[in-house]
Amino acid sequence: MRKSIAAAVAVLSLVAVSAFARDPIRDGRLQISPAKNDRFEAAEYTLGKAELYGYVSDLKDTKKITGILLMHGDKSTDMQKHLIAITAKAQQIEAFIDLDGKVQPLVDPTPTPDAPPPALDNTTVAPVAPAAPVSGDTAPAPAAAPAPASDNAMPAPAAPPIQTPPATTPTPAVPTPVPESKPPEH
Repeated sequence: MRKSIAAAVAVLSLVAVSAFARDPIRDGRLQISPAKNDRFEAAEYTLGKAELYGYVSDLKDTKKITGILLMHGDKSTDMQKHLIAITAKAQQIEAFIDLDGKVQPLVDPTPTPDAPPPALDNTTVAPVAPAAPVSGDTAPAPAAAPAPASDNAMPAPAAPPIQTPPATTPTPAVPTPVPESKPPEH
C-alpha cells in the first residue's frame, strides 16, 4: 500500500513539474516577456541575447515554432524589440509584439542596413592609375598597354611599382673570444 501511494505521489509530482516547466508556446509562437537589463523571460528562464538565440533555435527545431511574440511590448525597450526582431529574422520566423492586448507584427525600431552591394557594371569601371613612387629609390613601373575594349572584359590591373631595397652598409663581424681549453688531466 505504501509503495503504491509513493508511486502515485511521484507520478503526480512529475506531471505537475512538467506542466509548470513547459515552454510558453501558443499558436506556434514562443511567448517572451521583457525583463530588466535588456534580458527576457520565457517560462522560468531568464535569457540574455545569446541564450535567447539558442533557445529560439532549439524550439524552432524541436517544437517547430513559427514566430516569437514579445509580450508586454509597451514595457520593453527599443533594444529588446530589436533583439527579438533580429533573432526572428536570423531564424527565418516571424516576430510579433503585444501592445495593450493587440498582437501585431514587430517592426524593428533600429533596423540595420541589409542592402546588398551594387552589382559591378563592366562599362563603368575606370582604369586604375599606377601608384605614386614611395621614395626616390623606387623605379617607375612600366606602363601597360591598354587592352582592347570588350563588353565582357574587365581592364587589367596596373602593375605594382618595383621597389628596390635601400642601400645599407654591412656591419663588420666582431670576433667573439673563445676560452682556451685545457687538456684533460690524468
